[in-house]
Parts: sequence; structure tokens; C-alpha cells
Amino acid sequence: MILDIHAYIGKWPYWPVDASSPQEVVRVLDSAGIESAAICSTRSLFVSWMDGNEETLSAVERFPKELIGFACLGPLDLSHQRLRQDLDFERLRARGFLGFRLYPQHHSYHPLYERFIDRACEEAATRGQPILLPLRVMMNWGVPAMELGWMVALVERHPRTPWILAGLNYFHELKAGVSLLLRYPSVHLETSCIQGFHAIAKLVEECGSQQLLFGSGVPLQHAGAGVEKILNARIRDSDREQILYGNARRLLRLP
Repeated sequence: MILDIHAYIGKWPYWPVDASSPQEVVRVLDSAGIESAAICSTRSLFVSWMDGNEETLSAVERFPKELIGFACLGPLDLSHQRLRQDLDFERLRARGFLGFRLYPQHHSYHPLYERFIDRACEEAATRGQPILLPLRVMMNWGVPAMELGWMVALVERHPRTPWILAGLNYFHELKAGVSLLLRYPSVHLETSCIQGFHAIAKLVEECGSQQLLFGSGVPLQHAGAGVEKILNARIRDSDREQILYGNARRLLRLP
């Protein structure tokens, strides 16, 4: 069983990708042996986070066994007005979102100064719903990246929040992630952008497997490569199972 904690649906504006519709993404997941994936729509990043959430829900309704919805949260201050309603976390949960995602590097706000962030983190902590915070959307040096210091400071400010740190690569990025994992049991690290020789095995040796989650970055990254990175890691089968499925199931409170 494989549960992917970091996947997408929707158009990619920088270059063509082979899959964008929910049906195409589900087909890619199936070809890699991934039974289910947590998604948000790329429309949330590049057009409107609210419209993107509607696309995400529509996809989950169409493929309820294969897709899990994460709501993208963005600032309430738009270019021409402020939204009249505040973020309704109870309604988001009632509509079926199991977690949240933040993309300050694409929404042009500073996560340490934007007012809605602190409330989102506290709501997530109270409700036990994870927030996925990506340093970058995919492993490509050309796409926008968040400041690593912002990620560290935000986690330190809200240590009770169930965090999923995404898009970390190697060297100082991974060192920062490891330091947070070792200090805070609420912090998890997904694997989509992690590279380096025996990187997964080294992480398990240093941190254990309980806070590691499989992520592929589908369809922006190759699904099979992400899976093989875990399947071929020199770790115990019990650790492999936790990374591929068990930890995400526990975090999302799935049956």
C-alpha cells in the first residue's frame, strides 16, 4: 500500500506536463502502484486559491478512493478588495478537506507577518489537521522557493501544529528539516525532493521512520522514481511500510 502525501492536479504554467486532469493524474498514480494521493489544484497556486479548492473537491468527489483533498489557504487581502468572509475551518473540514497547504512563494506574502497564518496554524493544531508547507513545489532550481528561515521560524512559532515539510532537497535544507524533526514530534518530512546518496537510509538512521512520509510531486515529477527511492532504500521493511503508508494514515486519521 502506498499513500502519496504530496501530489497535484491542474495545469502547469512553466512547461508541458503529461498529466493534468484528475483522470490523467489517477492513471499516473496507478501506473506507479500508488493507491491514493493527497492533492491540491495548481489553480490554487497560480490563479485563485479559492477556485483551486473547488477544483480539488470536484476531483475528490469523482475519485474518492484515489484522491484526498488538501485545502490551499491564501491571504484574504486581494489586489482590489478584502474578502468579506473570514476563513471557515469548520466548513472546510465538513466539505472533506483533511489538511491544508500554504504557498507564500506563489501568493506574495510573508508567512511570519500575514495575519491569517497564525490562526490557521492554531486551528490546525486544535483540529489535528496537518499543514503541508513546501519549500518549493518540485525539485527544479528554476521554480520559486520560500526562504528556508521562514519555514524554520514558522514551525518554531507553532510547534503544536501537525507540520508536513515538503520540497526540501539536501545539504543545509535537509539539515534544517532534520533539526525540526528531532525537536518536535509534530513535524513530518515528505520525500519528493530529497536527493543524495542513501539519503532515505541516512534519514531513518538519524531520525527514525515515524515522521517520514512518502511524497512524489506527481505529475510534476516522475511517480516511479519517487516510489523506487523508498523501495530500494537500505532500511527495514517495517520502516518502509511506515514511510509509504502507515505514517500518513495515522496523521490523516484514515481507517
